Amino acid sequence: MLLKPQDTLLALKYWSQRQLSQSGSVRDIAELIGISASEVSKGTKRLILAHLAVERDGAIFAESGALFEWLSYGVRYAYPLETVGYGRGMATAWNCPIVKSEMVPPSPAWVWSIAGGDSDGILIKPIHDSVPKAAGNDGKLYQALSLVEVIRGGKPRELKIARKLLSELIQGRNE
Repeated sequence: MLLKPQDTLLALKYWSQRQLSQSGSVRDIAELIGISASEVSKGTKRLILAHLAVERDGAIFAESGALFEWLSYGVRYAYPLETVGYGRGMATAWNCPIVKSEMVPPSPAWVWSIAGGDSDGILIKPIHDSVPKAAGNDGKLYQALSLVEVIRGGKPRELKIARKLLSELIQGRNE
């Protein structure tokens, strides 16, 4: 069993739903993150096998400690950051408008390619093609995915700060 890129997105969606005190059917989640219902179902099984999620009373919960560990140390090596040119899209990483830190956002910005994007910059390939759509539907998810982009492509100082911010976000201590 290997995790697929959309499984990380799905795990973060399960986490963000609990942060927002929401739940949803497989179809609802599929629509919100832009993957098929069958992939949500299969991905959920993979997440449970990988101990990144658990089922309790018929609901799926992200295992926040394991999720943080995966995002902080695994994703960087499983899905390294790739740039794909320059263009217009949705700001991410330090350029994400809801990520607050002492880091000065790079110029040009890092952006995910998306029609109607409001930022120009270096286009980076997200961990899954539906990341910009999913982030556009959920602010907590957008914030977490932007920090994951820093971890995927950041330098040592940036990694340290992004991991700290991600830990606070995942554990609910950044309010």
